[in-house]
Amino acid sequence: MMAKQKICAIIVAGGKGRRMEGNTPKQFMKLDNDPIIVKTLQFFEASKMINTIILILPKKWKKKAQYLLNKYRIKKVVAIVPAGRTRQSSVYNGLVFLKNLNPDIVVIHDAVRPFVTKTLIEAACINAARFDAVSCSIPVRDALYEKGRKQFLNRKNIVRVQTPQAFTFSLLLNAHTRARKRKRWDFPDDSSLLLSYRIETVFINGDERNIKITDREYLKLARAIVQSF
Repeated sequence: MMAKQKICAIIVAGGKGRRMEGNTPKQFMKLDNDPIIVKTLQFFEASKMINTIILILPKKWKKKAQYLLNKYRIKKVVAIVPAGRTRQSSVYNGLVFLKNLNPDIVVIHDAVRPFVTKTLIEAACINAARFDAVSCSIPVRDALYEKGRKQFLNRKNIVRVQTPQAFTFSLLLNAHTRARKRKRWDFPDDSSLLLSYRIETVFINGDERNIKITDREYLKLARAIVQSF
């Protein structure tokens, strides 16, 4: 049984919606009548394992987010922290804020993955307490061909990485701090950042439906997935 630990979620919503070809960032677009960001937050709000939530947003959207938090009665969000220039810097901003709360475990999740489930969140938390660094992932089913080397890759050794990802807080903060000193801000996620310091992530089962809504095609797919929940 998992010992009681303080767990905080950082929900990364720093995108500006350029790929959506509109003025509204994708995290605020509607999915089944509710904003995508709200649907994501509701899963973390409902999880008994999550104590607090930090929301990372562009500054100009803070007022809109606060309105939605009040409207949908999302009470675990203790701060809205300004996004950085990259995803990595946005997460770092959230980690720095969390230093005062000093959680045992931090869960990082993309705001535009609204099909995260209670099962995924809790599995990430439980395994992070055991292994220090955990990421949800799903197997690759298609054949993979690398053009440059003109060869097929062994898909048995490849996974598609998702969030949530969960880590011992001190471990992740230290890795981000080291990367900042090296002026490295280009890691696509936190697992890849840790790997650069030879800290391996344990991969657990993700969910095929847990897609990241990055453009209008994925938004169409998301609206179809809604019907399956």
